[in-house]
Amino acid sequence: MKAILPIFPALFLLGILVACKKPAENAAHSGSARPAHWGYEGKDGPEYWPTLNPAYAACGEGKNQSPINITQSAAGNANSWKFDYKTTSLKIAHHEHVTDIVDNGHTIQVSVDGGSTLTTERGVYTLKQFHFHTPSEHTIDGSHFPMEMHFVHQSVEGKFAVVSALFQEGEENVNLAKIIAHLPKAKGDAAHKPEVQFDLAFHLPERKAAYTYMGSLTTPPCTESVEWLVFRDPVPASKAQLEAFASRLSPSNRPTQPLNGRLIGNRTAVNK
Repeated sequence: MKAILPIFPALFLLGILVACKKPAENAAHSGSARPAHWGYEGKDGPEYWPTLNPAYAACGEGKNQSPINITQSAAGNANSWKFDYKTTSLKIAHHEHVTDIVDNGHTIQVSVDGGSTLTTERGVYTLKQFHFHTPSEHTIDGSHFPMEMHFVHQSVEGKFAVVSALFQEGEENVNLAKIIAHLPKAKGDAAHKPEVQFDLAFHLPERKAAYTYMGSLTTPPCTESVEWLVFRDPVPASKAQLEAFASRLSPSNRPTQPLNGRLIGNRTAVNK
């Protein structure tokens, strides 16, 4: 992303959400109190996710999985998306596994206050959480970015929509600095800083061009029928800021998955 607009600047938050309704939790997990351990390396890595728990079968059998490699020349027209993001206080936690709406594993999370929504042609979704992956999960024409951030939304029917921003090295990111100042030092740590406020509308890119497609959660249970929007312009962050996350999270990216004939939408604008 580049310059920042009042309503749509870059995505600079991290991590996962405030605890959600039981139906959402059950949809994301197998019904057990704690999901099977998984990770990004070795015998717990993405290659083995389908074998760790029957609830993770979609990670191996699914045909519409995420992330994907996005080929810019292949993208076509896309549907309309509309954001209505509010101000939220800072609530950060660092968990090996997050047992809220989505189990993102090995991540730093930022929970959000209620009231922020995303509207697509499929319905209205409420923003639940933010989290980061290092390096990026999605690739553009085969190239990774140093970091990727996901805004996770859920509808009243339990469906998911995820908005993604890719980060590249550049100028220091003032809003990201607010989060880095309160990063948990160890897994299991958490911090609630109600005095630190974020206007979420300032965490979307200035240029609203984005790719859209139907995919899945990028972590177990790899639930499908997820609407994805990946902003085309990368978000700037300093080398030190990117390293602050990479030192805690890398690697935390699932390899790209086969497209299997899916269409990639290419939006030149996203509504406010």
